[in-house]
Amino acid sequence: MIARGDSNKFIARQLDIAETTVKVHIQHIFRKLQLSSRVQVAVYAAAQGLG
Repeated sequence: MIARGDSNKFIARQLDIAETTVKVHIQHIFRKLQLSSRVQVAVYAAAQGLG
């Protein structure tokens, strides 16, 4: 969903979770993948065939 450019609000609604929960999960993804932006996550996902 990040790779598609979906907003935190949209992701939260789709997954039926709080927007703050989405933010926390995204920060964990950044840390785990050693990335610093949503654009980098999107590029990573595309390179891995996840997007």
